[in-house]
Amino acid sequence: MNLFNWVNVIDQKVMTLKIEPNLCTHMISPKSTCQSCVKNCPTKSISFSKKQIEIDDNCLECGLCSTVCPTNALALNRPPLKQVISELVHQCEQNEKVYLHCEKMPVSDRDVTSLTVPCLGMIPREAWVTVMSKCQNLTIYHSDTGCSDCEIITGERVWKEELHAGETMAGSSMNITSNITHSAKQKPFDKDRRAFISSFFNEIKATNKLAVKELLGNSEVLSYQERRQENTLSKVKRELEEVSHHLYEKMTNESALPYMNKRAFLLAQLKENETLQKQKDIRLPTITADCNFCGACTILCPTDALKMQTENNSQSITLQPAKCLDCSLCEDICYSKSIQLHQVQNSTLLKQEQRLISHC
Repeated sequence: MNLFNWVNVIDQKVMTLKIEPNLCTHMISPKSTCQSCVKNCPTKSISFSKKQIEIDDNCLECGLCSTVCPTNALALNRPPLKQVISELVHQCEQNEKVYLHCEKMPVSDRDVTSLTVPCLGMIPREAWVTVMSKCQNLTIYHSDTGCSDCEIITGERVWKEELHAGETMAGSSMNITSNITHSAKQKPFDKDRRAFISSFFNEIKATNKLAVKELLGNSEVLSYQERRQENTLSKVKRELEEVSHHLYEKMTNESALPYMNKRAFLLAQLKENETLQKQKDIRLPTITADCNFCGACTILCPTDALKMQTENNSQSITLQPAKCLDCSLCEDICYSKSIQLHQVQNSTLLKQEQRLISHC
């Protein structure tokens, strides 16, 4: 890996927020109704230019924008969500009782095992489903005063909405307390040293994965214009991207697609939980018979969930359910209003492909 690649890796590690404008529905089309990040930012630090999502210096690095962004156009990089959840699961496996809390409500007792996040609102509903499945001995520490004095003024609303949605999906509830209790079987350990070692190795793993991604050359998300180009160079670029994604996923056991970061938590739980499969917690698009096959939904879909296919003089539009993140862009931009999002069984996400409509 050359020096330039390493500079990119270091730059990505330093950034608190990773921004992928090619995944932002608002950047893709002015018809997009999505304003989730702007609506939930406590300091109104997010705006849009013609080609970029702008974050001003008032950003509190709370991660709320990452939680509410359906496509992960904004993703919290410090700490990465997967790293937080992995550490939570690890701590719950090693200890009788674990507390999760935000930076504004520290647990000062050194004999208590706890994990700190910038804001509880940084944890989306999909991750809460995983936490409730694997961390029955986890408790959220939240003081009686709540978040009333916190500068992250939208944080309490976001984390309670996401937690409630996660509880509904999981069919269980998270323990919340304002009192810390000691474990009955507390193991003696050097808490500071263990926290340092855990953090140190997590940083190494995260950096290695960034280095692999940079080396394979798939560190950027292609724009819809690049995906649609038919010249030879563009086709080769797309083929190389597919190969690099495959290699990255084999080497890291993680999805190379940033928009799958949150969805991956739900997919993993769906494979293990038949009850969750039968519930209707997601929305997927359906297309009515009056569709004129203009292809706008397939062209602009930020995650390539919708595809237009032509075979034997017959056209069809298919859906890869796992990639559809309910961003509503297809519904927003459809001129004939032939596409709508409807509640479906969660098990639909496990299907490889689904034909929505065909036309001869």
